[in-house]
Amino acid sequence: MNFAEDILERYPASKPALVALDAGGNRQVWHFGELIARTAGLSGALAARGVGRGDAVMTLIGSRPEWVLAMLACFRVGAIAMPCNVQLRRADLEHRVAAANPKLAIGEERYLAELPDGVPLMTLAEVARVLDEDVPQEPPVEPVDLAPDDPAMVIFTSGTTGKPRGVLYPQRYLTGQRLQAEHWFGARDGELAWCTASTGWSKSARNVFIAPWLSGATALLHDARFDPDERLRIVEREGVNVLCQAPTEYRMIARRAAPRPIPG
Repeated sequence: MNFAEDILERYPASKPALVALDAGGNRQVWHFGELIARTAGLSGALAARGVGRGDAVMTLIGSRPEWVLAMLACFRVGAIAMPCNVQLRRADLEHRVAAANPKLAIGEERYLAELPDGVPLMTLAEVARVLDEDVPQEPPVEPVDLAPDDPAMVIFTSGTTGKPRGVLYPQRYLTGQRLQAEHWFGARDGELAWCTASTGWSKSARNVFIAPWLSGATALLHDARFDPDERLRIVEREGVNVLCQAPTEYRMIARRAAPRPIPG
């Protein structure tokens, strides 16, 4: 089994997979065919940096397509994806590095600057070069055949009752999300689903793109600070069918925005 191959290649290459919005108002649609090609290219870059099966790869990326691609590239090569919240600071990251010993950290420069010395880095500028089809690239890594109990991700707890602990999730966790994707998350084929959880939490790992894709839905990413009025405008403008967000965000929308019926 390999999530990056089994899930991405089940859909037509032209089917929309991601709608990515940034703080500047830019909008980009990624199709499954593009994700397959870009993930393959990034897998070669990971291998060239010494990343292989069973190695941990930390991500410090906001809600951007590069985060999804990094996660998929990890799944493809059999590495252990280690998504981290971009709000973590040096002491938080030192603890995680000591616990998981990541082979590589992929992220935005401003967040990578908080890492302790000694962790190999790959900036988003380097990722962009890897994704540039006009630049010579490393050969892609073929999707690794993984067992259900092989490790897929390590996600750290919030640390409310002590130091955060790394929780190791197996490969079967990824496809096992099908049950909650169908009966709880509720996105359907052809719909647009938006889980607003920040990268680095277990909720984002399972519901930002995994649950939508297991159901045939398109995932929405928005890389910007939360604004109650803007949240409603985006839902309305983009035609979001499933909105999954924290109770605090619902309360802020109710208090500070103008809730209204939104078709769909």
